[in-house]
Amino acid sequence: MKWTSGAIAGLICLFALTGCAITDEQRFPLDYASGAEVSYRTETAREALSAYVRMGAGLERQGRFAEAALAYNNAVRSAWALGRLEDALDISQKAIRMGERSGNLVHLGVALARLGTTYLRLGAPDKAILPLEQGALAGRRAREPEVEGPCNSGLSAVYRSLGDREKALEYSQRAVDVLSGKVSIWKSTRFGIQARPHLAKLEMLYAGVLMQQAWNLFALDRWESADATFQKVAEIGERYRIPPTIAQAHLGLGSVATRKHDWPSAIAHLEEAIRIYPQPNFIADAQARLGRVYRGMGKLPEAEASLRQAVAGFEDLRSLLGSEILRESYFENKAETYELLVLTLLDQGKVREAFDFSERARARAFLDLLGSRVSLSRGRSDALVAEEQALRERIAALKAQPEDAPGLQRELDLARDAYQAFLQRVRQVDREQASLMTVEPLTLPQVQALLPEGSLLLEYFVTDAVTVLWTVERTGVRIVQVQVERGSLERQVRAFRDLIASRGKLAEVQQSAQALFDTLVRPGLEGRPPRELLIVPHDTLHYLPFQALMPAADRFLIQDAPLYYYSSASLIQFTRAKAQAAQANGALAVGNPDLGDPRMNLWYAGREAREVQGLYPGATAFIGREATKGNVEGLVGREALVHFATHADLEEQDPLGSALLLHPDGTDDGRLEVQQVFGLTLNASLVVLSACETALGKLGRGDELTGLTRAFIYAGTPSIITTLWQVNDRSAYELMGEFYRNLKTGEDKAAALRQAQIATLAKYPDPYYWAAYELTGEAR
Repeated sequence: MKWTSGAIAGLICLFALTGCAITDEQRFPLDYASGAEVSYRTETAREALSAYVRMGAGLERQGRFAEAALAYNNAVRSAWALGRLEDALDISQKAIRMGERSGNLVHLGVALARLGTTYLRLGAPDKAILPLEQGALAGRRAREPEVEGPCNSGLSAVYRSLGDREKALEYSQRAVDVLSGKVSIWKSTRFGIQARPHLAKLEMLYAGVLMQQAWNLFALDRWESADATFQKVAEIGERYRIPPTIAQAHLGLGSVATRKHDWPSAIAHLEEAIRIYPQPNFIADAQARLGRVYRGMGKLPEAEASLRQAVAGFEDLRSLLGSEILRESYFENKAETYELLVLTLLDQGKVREAFDFSERARARAFLDLLGSRVSLSRGRSDALVAEEQALRERIAALKAQPEDAPGLQRELDLARDAYQAFLQRVRQVDREQASLMTVEPLTLPQVQALLPEGSLLLEYFVTDAVTVLWTVERTGVRIVQVQVERGSLERQVRAFRDLIASRGKLAEVQQSAQALFDTLVRPGLEGRPPRELLIVPHDTLHYLPFQALMPAADRFLIQDAPLYYYSSASLIQFTRAKAQAAQANGALAVGNPDLGDPRMNLWYAGREAREVQGLYPGATAFIGREATKGNVEGLVGREALVHFATHADLEEQDPLGSALLLHPDGTDDGRLEVQQVFGLTLNASLVVLSACETALGKLGRGDELTGLTRAFIYAGTPSIITTLWQVNDRSAYELMGEFYRNLKTGEDKAAALRQAQIATLAKYPDPYYWAAYELTGEAR
């Protein structure tokens, strides 16, 4: 089945408005339909991106601002197809400026819609709301439903991702209402055959907003309505013979059938979707849903096979997660696919393989967090990242070609061989860099080989059904499926943190601490007191202070053994290497930066920095107005110990935008963001983030905490101490002083922190004052 260029454009463009062609860029005409078509194909998207950016810049210089806006808008679409979301963000801003200068509400509305969509793809839906609202307003003012409708549809996706399903449905209904009227008008037009091309584009746009509405109905468990809406989408796709639209409709129909436990119908729809549209990332999504169906039928080997194919597809197509055809549903069930695979393997007694995929899920989630927003710019990394992206795009372009294309398989094999050779070369240079390019976790035997003698690793994996706990030692592994699901666990963790925050309900805190220990830790210990504990939390457990759990009414877990954390067991290989390589001397302490608001002062934080300076001769302390980002970045790479006693702003919705807050200096706002930390080069054996500001009541999946710690580890430190909430200024000063004095006497990091927490516990029994501190990384 061959697509016409009009059909392709009708599927993926916001609307079709023609402009003037640029004579020296005949391959990339300056209209939205052509921009959509060339950007849809990966092999032409890279050239299109450069061409449209050049066009935009040239037209801007000529004062042809409306056409410049159109060119930049097309460039944004190309950037999406290449997964270059940071570029898309920058180009969208240029398109908005051109739209504003031209006064053309249509081009402005498209630019705003694309900025909002880019934010949504970057995992920052809250930032997408304003541009999408402004884009919808521009569309209304221009009386262009083809602008207003997609903006409302975009807002629908935003609110569904934020969990407000009713509001999501409201916006998708607005989009449907706006476009259905326009479709009706064009259907009744007297222009006859001349109206057909525009009607086709309108109907395909209408199918897109209907698809969004169908998924919203599905999310609200309104399955009959969702089924009927997916059927409408399928009818439009069949009418214009557009395979992706037909396949997406079958995907939705299969999902509805799955929820209704109509397994034969679900299999038929999903297999038809795969047959109609064998595009790699679409297949991965469909296989994930097929795996769920087979699992529901009790066919575990078939479920495992489908889920493995889905996971392989997700990992293989990392660089294309921003492509145009990718739907919101693809992102929603990706983590769930790993969960289902882990549980399916466990149900078959495949413990080691289940552990391996638990680690892969963590690596996958972290790579999704990184996306294209972080410049891993240590030494050779810039060139490596560019080369890796080009190789992946080459593989993706070949996969997107028809399967019967001459010589395709040989070219694809050669491209894959080239990519594997590249990865092998990167591993030899920087294994950690390779781990941030592709999913390369350690296997269970490799993790066991790295564990310190006598230590016990507790690795958790939270799912919607149960919480899986692996107890790993050098000589063995045990598995427990704790009968507590994600929602219940989140409520328990939140209640425990709320009790800690109350400061005065010690008896209730202790009761909750014992209950959580019995649920989460006791099954892994089997009655044996550990010499030391390594905790690998997952999901909401990133927010749980395990050190404050209680094995008995008279003692906390920290009193039984030192414990420390890893966001992934696979990180041990990197922290171990960094600890062995650390050679720096000296210390840097940053305390109580002047943030311009007296209410933000941390008086004891300044004393904390002075204390570090006093304990380490020759140490540098930046306090108050001296604690600027420029001063810190100029010195941070030379010291063995780096101590921050300042506020932090941790962002759940935008984890890479989380930041340590330093004194603003000139045009610098003082925010040392996580994505900037990745670009630092540290030689510190320990980084301490003390007195950090995090909202005690916020609970997500821990991405902002994982991002912060992993950034500092990537930058060069093997160990980092962070806090789980805004600690008390005075008790923080006392605890940190005790910690550093213990460290100076030769205690290792975990033991020094443990003794400091026990000493603070003796003076301040409430866990609020001492339990926030956690060591991530190397204990020694």
